[in-house]
Amino acid sequence: MHTGGGRALWLLFLVAGCTGNAGDKGARAPSVIVLVMDGVRTDEFTSTTVSSVTGVTGEAYAKNAWKTLAPDASVVRAAHNTGITITAPAHLALVSGRVDAFANFPVDDVAGPGLYRPLLPTLFEEARSQLDLPEEEVLLLANTELLEPVEHSLYPDAGEGAETWELFDPETGVPLGEDAPVIAALLERIDATPPRLAVVNLHDVDRAGHYGHGDAYAEGVTAVDEQVAAFWEAVQKKHPAYAESLLLVVVSDHGRHDHDEDQGWHNHGDACTGCREVPLMVIGGGAVADVILDETVAAIDLAPAIAAHLGVTMPWAEGLPDTALFPEATTTPREGDVSRVGSAIVALQRWLDDPEQRSEVRVGEEIVSTAGVFAAEAPALVEGADGARVCFRELAWDAVDGAYPWVARCLAGSPTEGWAEMGFPDPEVAPFFRAALAERDGTTWAAWPYNPRGAGEAGTGGRIGLSLAGWTPEGGWTEAVNSQGIFPTDAAIVATDLGLVVAYGASMGDPDSRYTRHVRVVPVPLTEGVPVMEELTSFSLVELLGEGARVEHPALAAEGSRVRVAMLGLTEAGGTVAAATSADAGRTWSSPVALPDGGTPLPHLAPAWDGAEVVWGVLVDGAAHLCRATPGDADAACVDVGSARLQSFVAADGAATVVRDAGVGSWETATLAW
Repeated sequence: MHTGGGRALWLLFLVAGCTGNAGDKGARAPSVIVLVMDGVRTDEFTSTTVSSVTGVTGEAYAKNAWKTLAPDASVVRAAHNTGITITAPAHLALVSGRVDAFANFPVDDVAGPGLYRPLLPTLFEEARSQLDLPEEEVLLLANTELLEPVEHSLYPDAGEGAETWELFDPETGVPLGEDAPVIAALLERIDATPPRLAVVNLHDVDRAGHYGHGDAYAEGVTAVDEQVAAFWEAVQKKHPAYAESLLLVVVSDHGRHDHDEDQGWHNHGDACTGCREVPLMVIGGGAVADVILDETVAAIDLAPAIAAHLGVTMPWAEGLPDTALFPEATTTPREGDVSRVGSAIVALQRWLDDPEQRSEVRVGEEIVSTAGVFAAEAPALVEGADGARVCFRELAWDAVDGAYPWVARCLAGSPTEGWAEMGFPDPEVAPFFRAALAERDGTTWAAWPYNPRGAGEAGTGGRIGLSLAGWTPEGGWTEAVNSQGIFPTDAAIVATDLGLVVAYGASMGDPDSRYTRHVRVVPVPLTEGVPVMEELTSFSLVELLGEGARVEHPALAAEGSRVRVAMLGLTEAGGTVAAATSADAGRTWSSPVALPDGGTPLPHLAPAWDGAEVVWGVLVDGAAHLCRATPGDADAACVDVGSARLQSFVAADGAATVVRDAGVGSWETATLAW
């Protein structure tokens, strides 16, 4: 086996099947199977370091994979999960090419996943719609119900997703706790209808790591090592034509803690090296054989690269297959400004083509993010009397205490005077962190969802919820206060004459967390500058949309004591944008009213206030539009965005600046007026 020199080679073998097979007369169409070894660390599979669990290297321990798969494979010693290192959100990253706020909520075996699904299209939907594939050729196979939600998204007109095939014990209804029946079922499916795309979760290792005896995790890795190798041999023997066109991806969704103190490897979910680093092997389908790569590869790179292999585009993916290297492959460009905030002073996130540095944050044309970090994302900006404040999140590959945390950076200054570091109250933030900022009496207030590990269960304790702190004129942060909530997202903040009002999305209590997403609005009076969170108001929009609506994405506006909130409510039929008003700085609220129907709301976009009007995104006949209306209006004024996809928008003074798809995933900025 030899070592490879870079990321270009890894991407080449992922698209080689598309460019090679497509041109062969009579060649079978390319197919992809992804075997996800849930919770397997690199230390027991691909690493050259000695495992604290087995006492040998991963290469020595996973003998079958290295004997059977590696000679035909490209092996990445350690790919990286840059998002939440828990099963459901990690799988979403694998099939969407994005890091999104997604909880590991349990799924009721009667109610199913409900509306808590991805908000943007997945690889399953893109493959089925673009290749016109029947359901039986796109498969999500698992022995855990946690993955059912990722079979398809809530995005309008995205088409059908994967056929979800879960294996349950027929007597108990409980998912099978072993992977061998999963592999057997997959082979039976190949016998009957070979899938063009299958994502298969092998969950037993993760169960063993969490709940098994002292040696159960290591024994689980031994078992899955045998099973993935036996699967590849069986496919080659029984279905040689299918195997010839098959790209097999063997990967973990997440690792687990990389120390043996008190069997620390039982758990995962944070930014530890053992949790973020995952083994990856890619075999067949034109893959370059017998090569080892040490360069940075992210889990979010897999979906767009697999899509390229199949001849499918993934416009929403954040992963980075380098299209310039593969002109014959159908790939998605990844370029442009994808997040933009501000008006007089503008902060933006820009995608880069460098695999070691994926994005940067700029204010105007000045780069304010740290040079060389893997990613700088989600800028927020507020202008005050003495300049602007900008906050964003960064991820660097320089390990801090054996971990790769997302950190928040906040800067004070201006494009003309320069920028000074403000620090941040929390040393680590969530992979989906985005601050909401407001200025009041010289203090800059930041609100953000505090949930660095992506905990989705009720009863986890601690501080999980919406946090609030202020940067004072003296140059320091106040102590953070917190309003608790299950899987908090979507922070919003506004200043009133009595203090502040904050809002966020959250869930009710277990076991119904998945089905009770709502918006919480909290008044925060300031007594001598000290914030105190008062009793909150919850908006579930039951009166408008009935039980079971998913309510998120709050937007706030205020004038004196009068506060307005707008929010997005999603239903099986599509949903609506609703608004409510408070005359007493957020303590009591009017009943919410629905904004006029302008089309199917775009589920990933929060509405925004422009004066007394609400602006929101919709999809009409495959075209993105922006609509605006005052609550109570009979009709909405809508304008075509000029693209099928709308990434983000900023509304002000009767106009909007939008980030839209300029072709196939190449984003551009444009200004619209009604």
